[in-house]
Amino acid sequence: GTATSLDRGDDGFRIGLADGTALHARRVLMATGLIDELPDIPGVAEQWGRGVLHCPYCHGWEVRDQAIVVLATGPNATHQALLFRQLSDRVTVVVHDGPGPDLEDRARLAARGVAVEHGPVAAVVSEDDLVRAVRLADGRSIDADAVVVAPRFVARTELLAGVGIEPVPAPRGMGLMVETDALGATTVAGLYAAGNVADVSNQVLQAAAEGSRIGAVINADLIQEDVARAAAAIAGDDARSWDARYVGRGQRMWSGHANGAFVAEVEGLQPGRALDVGCGEGADAIWLAQRGWDVVAVDISDVAIDRAAKAASDGRVTVDWRAVDLTVEAPAPGAYDLVSLQYPALRHDAGDHVVRSIADAVAPGGNLLVVGHAFDRVDGHHHPHFDPADYVQPGDVADLLDEAWTIEVHEVRPREMPEGRQGPNVPDVVLRARRDG
Repeated sequence: GTATSLDRGDDGFRIGLADGTALHARRVLMATGLIDELPDIPGVAEQWGRGVLHCPYCHGWEVRDQAIVVLATGPNATHQALLFRQLSDRVTVVVHDGPGPDLEDRARLAARGVAVEHGPVAAVVSEDDLVRAVRLADGRSIDADAVVVAPRFVARTELLAGVGIEPVPAPRGMGLMVETDALGATTVAGLYAAGNVADVSNQVLQAAAEGSRIGAVINADLIQEDVARAAAAIAGDDARSWDARYVGRGQRMWSGHANGAFVAEVEGLQPGRALDVGCGEGADAIWLAQRGWDVVAVDISDVAIDRAAKAASDGRVTVDWRAVDLTVEAPAPGAYDLVSLQYPALRHDAGDHVVRSIADAVAPGGNLLVVGHAFDRVDGHHHPHFDPADYVQPGDVADLLDEAWTIEVHEVRPREMPEGRQGPNVPDVVLRARRDG
């Protein structure tokens, strides 16, 4: 069918067809090619692709050793003439409009025996469906077996207006095209372009190859989306569900930087033995190890631990990584000078005994550091994956601490999103308590 409209909605794309039906798609690849805008000269369109040519690589061999007239309508005329001069010693440039070749180009053409005439051109003359001559406005006629023009290559982008994409100038003034990145993606998520619509200079083999390559890119994109959807459909807080969340977010779930509130509270402490609870991909644990701490880092997700271990190896630091479910296996009591829970994912229904066991892991004189999100400070904002009210927050931990603890910090602080991450700047709730005995 003939596509007449393209629209983007929350559930993907809608492509309207001329017969009134519609197609729906999660991704769209624009492979609509281009239109050749030809000089408005009688006889050019009628002979286009046969006696009127533009590219020696596409069809120059067929006109070798013949009389070839190059119509100069823009800056590429000299280049075209010298290309066709490699195929024939009977090449003439006719300036149809504009100033024509400059003095330097005229010298280059003359060196190769290419004559330059001035028009304008009145018509391309054909007899028996073969090009015979180029007739000038002043009545002169120049014999020609083939005529070379420089079309303006304009990508077929009419459908893209429906999604807000406008064509951009092609390199070297060749026409208009759709701008894409190295993966063929346009500025509209899920919409790709390949072939001449995205590069007007592509020949057939290049255009086809780009279609194949970007088709594979789209398939990879769909695979990732399928994984993310499947991961989101897995409910719960067990190891399987957390593994799925990490896999569903691609190669990295978090920023790779240590949390700002964590750094602010820890950088003044004397290095010792530390336990990072719910370490994720390991940025905080690696930060500690780089500063001389002896670190044990635990997380329920094997995927997170694997990623963290690789990051530590790349950074040449040593951390004791452990895949542990703390609702089943409690940490060693009194073993750590610092226990850190950053944005904990411990459910209330796991029992207060889990929180107490984590706090009990702090040695006398050591510190417990808990940082959470203050979602109640941001109007209308909620966590995209779960209800924070179901999970232990810093205030809940503070309520469980007895007289053996001194709460040194319990406050709300502003927080800025790490570089490269998107979302609102939800403040932090910071709790730091020292175990006195």
